[in-house]
Amino acid sequence: MMGTRPVISILTDFGLADPYVGQVKGVILSYCRDAVIIDLTHEVMPFNELQAAFILRVSVPYMPPATIHLCVVDPGVGTRRRGIILETVRGDVFIGPDTGFMAPAAEILGVSAAYEIDESNLPPRNAETFHARDVFAHVVGRLARGEKPSSLGRRIESYAAMRLPEPVIEGDSAETTIMHVDRFGNLVTNLKPMQLGLELGDEALVSVPCRELRCRYVRSYGFVEAGQPLLTVGGWGYLELSVNRGNAAEIFGLKPGDKLRITKVR
Repeated sequence: MMGTRPVISILTDFGLADPYVGQVKGVILSYCRDAVIIDLTHEVMPFNELQAAFILRVSVPYMPPATIHLCVVDPGVGTRRRGIILETVRGDVFIGPDTGFMAPAAEILGVSAAYEIDESNLPPRNAETFHARDVFAHVVGRLARGEKPSSLGRRIESYAAMRLPEPVIEGDSAETTIMHVDRFGNLVTNLKPMQLGLELGDEALVSVPCRELRCRYVRSYGFVEAGQPLLTVGGWGYLELSVNRGNAAEIFGLKPGDKLRITKVR
């Protein structure tokens, strides 16, 4: 990264009400003042590694090559789970807990090496509940100033790897998983329209708790009346269930990890 400012992307479930994110950034910048820090999101649902994995997977193609990714959704903080570094063919590096959710994103860039972080080379800490600040941020900072992953841990042959769920297609029907809910309440699934043969203007039945919706697949939200449900492809590239000018997640009581059945109407 000589000659360019290092780019660091941070994803957490910390939210922004507490000083946690600021403290993590402070540690990183104490090593490398000119780092460019991208707040990918700090609003992952607490402990929801599935949602975190999906956000990382769809976001890394938009990050510059050789980005350093700090990824912390860590319900096992302070236990025996390892902290790891994943190096990739594209030059990106992923740092976080070895629980599997970083793997789908790292593997699309081609994992070239994995390391278990050697904490004996890091400053001592007085708590076991904030490894993002007290372990991972130090590793990120040292990488940003030019150190190699191999100097920060020992090479390992395997790491935990989550597999993102795929939709189950049965003829004109698909069981999908909600992977993300954005701040507008749009329910982002893991299904692409072509997998169900949906074309613009088609109708589909969508099973939500205690009811079935009849929705049109449209180009964008404004192609139906305000308050009406719809299916569209959002910025994620996947089919989403939405309500024009409404919050589908609140209206239908759904969250990441819940299932939807979508059936094309012939």
